[in-house]
Amino acid sequence: MKTEVVRVSTGNATELLQAPASALCQGEIVAFPTETVYGLGANALIEAAVQQIFLLKGRPQDNPLIVHLADKTKIDQLAKNIPQEFYQLYEAFCPGPLTFILEKTDLLPEIVSAGLSTVAVRFPDQRVSQELLRLADVPVVAPSANISGRPSATRASHVLDDFEGKIPFIIDDGATELGVESTVLDLCNSVPRILRPGVITADTIRERTGIEVLPFSESLKEADLKRPPSPGLKYRHYAPDAKVIQVCGDHERSLETVVLGVLKQLSDQKLGLFINEKSWDKLRLQADIEEREIVEYLFSAENPHGSAAHELYAALRALDAAGVDVILAEAVPGAEAYMNRLDKACVSENPLEQEQVKKILFVCTGNTCRSPMAAALFNAYAEEKQQASQISWRALSAGLHTMDGLAASDYTVSVLHELGIDISGHRSVQLTEELLAEADIIATMTRSQRDLLRAFLPEQESKIRTLSEWAREQGKISDEDVSDPFAQSEAVYRETRNHLQVLIESLWQQINLQSGD
Repeated sequence: MKTEVVRVSTGNATELLQAPASALCQGEIVAFPTETVYGLGANALIEAAVQQIFLLKGRPQDNPLIVHLADKTKIDQLAKNIPQEFYQLYEAFCPGPLTFILEKTDLLPEIVSAGLSTVAVRFPDQRVSQELLRLADVPVVAPSANISGRPSATRASHVLDDFEGKIPFIIDDGATELGVESTVLDLCNSVPRILRPGVITADTIRERTGIEVLPFSESLKEADLKRPPSPGLKYRHYAPDAKVIQVCGDHERSLETVVLGVLKQLSDQKLGLFINEKSWDKLRLQADIEEREIVEYLFSAENPHGSAAHELYAALRALDAAGVDVILAEAVPGAEAYMNRLDKACVSENPLEQEQVKKILFVCTGNTCRSPMAAALFNAYAEEKQQASQISWRALSAGLHTMDGLAASDYTVSVLHELGIDISGHRSVQLTEELLAEADIIATMTRSQRDLLRAFLPEQESKIRTLSEWAREQGKISDEDVSDPFAQSEAVYRETRNHLQVLIESLWQQINLQSGD
């Protein structure tokens, strides 16, 4: 696929946006700028298009998407029981960088909201996004236009880096104004609460509307992390390939002193610096700096809160491209949105505390019964057991003979619901070479599936076994296949679930013994 970059500065924006708007309506993917970051857009009413967003980004399907609208005219089609506060906040802040969590209607596919009863809605304040949404005249989901986990895109060139040849259109209108994602405000809570910090703060809302909301620092609950109602809560985000370490001065040591101390500890590393201009002017005169290979990316010392946030993602991408091993990024106390993103981009300075993430891929035939059930059971079990482990396991699933976008079977959903596990938002994924290559362990449901994959990938044979083989311990687990419950009774699905539970508990013991835990 050839990716066309539409540069709106070269002509009439309305004319230039006709083709991308038409493509959006028809289910194609279009990247476009907003005032916050570039978004990867799809028609929210076409489930296959939304599924393509998850596949392109490699985004977990329990991470809900934000729906973008030009204005509030059609909000009643997407949300119901809308509180009066929404209209007050809309008048005060919209269009703008504020996302609302509202109770959703049945119009949107379940995949948009990750099976939740809520929907996230935003009205971007950027001329190109406004015109594109007006021309398309459909609700548009648009997560940040980057591979999941990587720094968000604040320039069209960033989108090209991640998606060239994979999407038909990228609309280029230069660097985004704010450079950090929108504030997410939950209006379904008894007291409105901020789930993701942005440039609009709790204080700003109170000052302009009189509405009291819980700030981000006080709003999160344990359940939010298990089943996030907002993007940006559950997974590591915004991370470059290089290790990112925060540096900050205090009343005893200046920022420059702290940086010089870290430089001595990392004498064999190529370093990148993301700090303010004034500190760099002092640092570069030091002998230790002159002798080192250092790549700097600076932000304004006059407005550090806004400037650091605006440049963070561009800096992480630029320093990564320069091939640095470690990025020292200046912490800016009080800059809540910036620090939230920087925290998620960082790894611990203590190697013993760094989390190693491994992937297990469950494979069956259609990815609507056994493998999604196994992945959901594994992730639920792992969430209970792996808190103290240095290795974090995450399960995915895929099908050998399926098509992307099929829902889990009704009985799969119901028997897992009995255990408090919700996979109503699951959509099938066709097995690909990329998924196989990225997995540390591949667990098939049957021996015939195992043999097929081993024949296809003989060089990866050692990591391809049946689930029963992975789980086997001293003969307690047999080598029998996990039978397909498809088109059978709910009781059969329940038996399959119970069989998988036994295998997964044993599997967990095996993989952690092998990992040295």
